[in-house]
Amino acid sequence: MQVEDCCQALLSQILPTIDEQREGICIDIGVGTFAFYCEIFAKLGFKTVAVEPLPIDVLRQRCSHYGITLIEACVSEVSGNQILHIGTFKGSENLNLSSLESDWWGSSTKTVEVQSLTLSQVLSSVDTKKVTCIKIDVEGAESRIIRQFISLSKSLLPNVVMFEYGGGDRKAGGQKGWSEKFASGTYECLQILKDCGYDSLIIIDSAKEAQEIILNLQSSNLDTCQIFPEVSVYGNIIAIRGIASESLKIDNILEICAKYKNETITINNVASKNLLEKAKK
Repeated sequence: MQVEDCCQALLSQILPTIDEQREGICIDIGVGTFAFYCEIFAKLGFKTVAVEPLPIDVLRQRCSHYGITLIEACVSEVSGNQILHIGTFKGSENLNLSSLESDWWGSSTKTVEVQSLTLSQVLSSVDTKKVTCIKIDVEGAESRIIRQFISLSKSLLPNVVMFEYGGGDRKAGGQKGWSEKFASGTYECLQILKDCGYDSLIIIDSAKEAQEIILNLQSSNLDTCQIFPEVSVYGNIIAIRGIASESLKIDNILEICAKYKNETITINNVASKNLLEKAKK
């Protein structure tokens, strides 16, 4: 599955459905050097914020062009400064793998001190009363941000959250992004989102043989061994709450996913029914 292209297409379908009037803000945390979700948000007509500690020139240009607010910082539980480990892949520097976690599989020994903001500080800085979407791609540190959802007022909980999981190896190997520490972090994120009332879950994995997974989060057993197939490599989880429309159609989601993979579409019919029922409430 072409993860980022597929997820951008899904969000382009989902976000206007749940916030037709564009009343909320969209925040891209951990923008990286490609797949600029902040650009997608802005093109959809949402007020958009990009948060990236090491923004490249192209990102600065896109933010200027589309009127995106760029915050040059990372987001963590710390207000002040944090040590960021510059990413590396196959012996070459790769900023997309940079992480606050020194033991992240893509972290190098090269570090840089960056400004760190809490999630509440980010929200306060843009003076918003509603959040439509938060996308989080921070290389193994996602739980540091999602833990902060617990202290947010219900009105500021985003309608849609997307965050990355896994990476570096297949789940069956139990290493890198699937090591106990980082797999537990993914589980923690899911449990927090469940406790915060998120209903629907869409999982898009990069493995060639992987199928999209659609779950009712509230009725799911949050065991990562059960949720993620052994072939899983890395991907994004889209969690949705407070659906204001019954227009979130399973068929549309499946049709979008089909464009980014070669395999035939398959999905658990019970999970599909659960999601559709939630969407209609």
